[in-house]
Amino acid sequence: IWDMADELALQRLAARQHGLASREQLLRLGFTASQIRGRVERHMWHRIAPRVYDVAPASFDPLRSLHASVLAASGSASHRSAAHLWGFVDDLPPTPEILVPSGRTPKGLVAAVHRTSHLARIDRTTVAGMSCTTPLRTLHDLGSVVDGEALEDAVARAIGRRRTSARQLIRYVDRSMVGRPGGAALRTVAELYIDRRRETKSRLETIVDRAVRVDGIPRPIRQLRVRIQGRRFDLDLAWPPERVFVEADGYEHHSSPADLTRDRERQNLLVLNGWLPLRYTWRVARYQSHKVRTELLEALLLRRP
Repeated sequence: IWDMADELALQRLAARQHGLASREQLLRLGFTASQIRGRVERHMWHRIAPRVYDVAPASFDPLRSLHASVLAASGSASHRSAAHLWGFVDDLPPTPEILVPSGRTPKGLVAAVHRTSHLARIDRTTVAGMSCTTPLRTLHDLGSVVDGEALEDAVARAIGRRRTSARQLIRYVDRSMVGRPGGAALRTVAELYIDRRRETKSRLETIVDRAVRVDGIPRPIRQLRVRIQGRRFDLDLAWPPERVFVEADGYEHHSSPADLTRDRERQNLLVLNGWLPLRYTWRVARYQSHKVRTELLEALLLRRP
């Protein structure tokens, strides 16, 4: 009965930890050092990290090596590994990244270990069954290991998933992370989101002005006011003869689900009344002006008699 109770408890533990168990956990469950050694020698379990065992070696789990590193070092998934867990980046890094308090880490640990003397309890949580840095701390740490464009992508996803906001990021950096690696980079990206729609609109106006001169595109009417079904809409840049309009778009502009719903209803009404929308985010307006000009020219040619 005692052995069966141990096995059931182990199965429950392994299910929560991607098939893993630390030596300390196994001892607490009643397994002896001799039993642990025997199962490893018989290849029933595999030692996957210092004092951490894969107790379900027949199964595959892409998060197993990351969780093993977290358990072995008593740390937290961080940087690119944490960003993947939160959905801010697509891929796990080839080597797990973990954050540990300043001090020694186990010999033989295959991981990118980031040491810190500043990891408050509020900066840690649990994701996928393992200790992980919070979205705010993850983005801050990410800023110290990726370039500006990759950080912008991660921040855009974080804001789009409503894990944080630009103002929350700025407050976090100013309150806790001034002078720390990654803080300045994160603040720079976050500041881009403050009134980003206005900045995007300005960039689009510049792109269109150039297209008017170089590509022969007709001048648009700015802030064209149209009325549909008793509702009034202002279009950023519009070409009434072709019924084409261009607008700035952005994550921060939709501050709530209700705002997003109203925006979609607005666009549907415009489309049903013959208007063709072209909407561009800050990133496209900033880095892909040729895309805006090409698509605008194609839209106007498509709509001309």
